[in-house]
Amino acid sequence: MEDFELTQVKIEGLPSTYILESDSVDRVLLRPGRKLMGLARQQAAHETTVTWLRAMKDAGLLPADPKQSCTVTVMAEGIGHNLPAALATVVSPAFHRGDNWLGVSRFALPKGEDEEATDFDARVNYVRMHSCAPTWCMLDTIATGATLARALEAALANAEKPERILMSSPCGSAAGARRIAQVCEKAEVELVLTFFGAIFGLWHDGTGLPWCHPDTVVSGTDRSRKNVKDAQKIFNNLDGFCAVGDCSANFFDVDAALAILSKEEEEFDWKLPIHDFVLAPAK
Repeated sequence: MEDFELTQVKIEGLPSTYILESDSVDRVLLRPGRKLMGLARQQAAHETTVTWLRAMKDAGLLPADPKQSCTVTVMAEGIGHNLPAALATVVSPAFHRGDNWLGVSRFALPKGEDEEATDFDARVNYVRMHSCAPTWCMLDTIATGATLARALEAALANAEKPERILMSSPCGSAAGARRIAQVCEKAEVELVLTFFGAIFGLWHDGTGLPWCHPDTVVSGTDRSRKNVKDAQKIFNNLDGFCAVGDCSANFFDVDAALAILSKEEEEFDWKLPIHDFVLAPAK
């Protein structure tokens, strides 16, 4: 088991909010970050998720009785992180309540002439909410928050309302998280948010979550200060270079992820440093 730091932070418009830091989080978000793909990324991402749930357990936020918790996996990033197996790992040798699944597709909304930022909405294509418990564990990237807001609305409409949702974001913005917090507040459900590595600023395209964005918030730990300095070098202090790119492609369609990265490097006229273990399975 890896060491971790869990730092509580106060962000306007958000309820209980934490930043999680660990070696596996650094691998996914920074070193090698965008260059960590395929199986190697799945393995590191799974470790981040196990670490997050361990942190929630240590903080007394994950129920002591495993039957009081379940996962709600939003496809496909929740699959890339293997959220159900992560919860099973943390509560083992006992068994948690079960796994639930949501398929959601995000789409861009038309942008007016006077609007600088692109907004998004989402449609829910698949709902399987058959094994619910009072505490839901959920995970997804949060950009505008459209995907998770729609996912939560569908989940709450198709299942008994939980008491608490533990929500983690491997790469997420405060702007999008506020949208999710509003859904939970309306439903009178407690929301606990955990951001991996940092709370990222949202680029005006409604997708990019950059380390070097002026709205990015870090924990203030020694690790976070080092990560900011490294990110400034790796991303050439560009405030639009995304920390993760296309999350699903990073896991499941490496050719597409590399093409997306190449296009982004061309856009910002900066190539990310090459790391020795790109695409290599973790040892």
